[in-house]
Amino acid sequence: MKQKLLLIGGSTAVGKSKFALELSKSLKICLISADSIQVYRNLDIGTSKPTDAEKAQCEHYLIDIIKPTQTFNAFDFFNEARKCIEEILKKGYLPVVVGGTGLYMESLLYAYSFKKEKENNSSVYDYKLYILNQDREKLYKRINDRVDLMIKNGLVDEVKKLKELGLNEHSQSMQAIGYKEMLKYLNNEISLDEAIEKIKQGTRNYAKRQITWFKHMNGKWIDVDNEWDLALKEIIDYYSEYKI
Repeated sequence: MKQKLLLIGGSTAVGKSKFALELSKSLKICLISADSIQVYRNLDIGTSKPTDAEKAQCEHYLIDIIKPTQTFNAFDFFNEARKCIEEILKKGYLPVVVGGTGLYMESLLYAYSFKKEKENNSSVYDYKLYILNQDREKLYKRINDRVDLMIKNGLVDEVKKLKELGLNEHSQSMQAIGYKEMLKYLNNEISLDEAIEKIKQGTRNYAKRQITWFKHMNGKWIDVDNEWDLALKEIIDYYSEYKI
């Protein structure tokens, strides 16, 4: 029998983490982050990591697991996420993979050989994938507001500290949107206003790429403005054996 697995995907800032935390109020679940940057320690503000209160509400995996000087890829995620799934299932909880890195999700679902696209077209899990989506104009406003909040919360100082640790534009972790632009600002290559605008534009472009990727995955699209509660109920009913 295949292991059960729930995945919640979608673009940045669409509300994936909030949706998953709402589920945790009704279901015994643990969250596995499918985010290519949240794996790094010390990259907190620019990655919108869960707060201490959110982590207390529901256990999170694959966050803060490596140093910012290290590298991490889809193969690493595949191996680490499988271990997490086994551990969560042994506890009697439902593993829920949450994030916007569609490649990571596909690598997990289809057991990529990493030499060819897929070993087969059949998933190794009994899974459901819900893809959160929102009107583009509303999504872009959420992205812009999130960037403004990151600046207010101290993104500049966070990147300054990372730079003091020896990280630079060649570090994989510093390739992330928000960090590479702030490095340019701190290196006096661009102004702060230019850096902020580049972060907003880069994030909006990234959201487009995420949406395009998820369109090729076998998932159910959810309009967060109109179908949020309905989707929550549907998931809770389907995974009723995990009800609290």
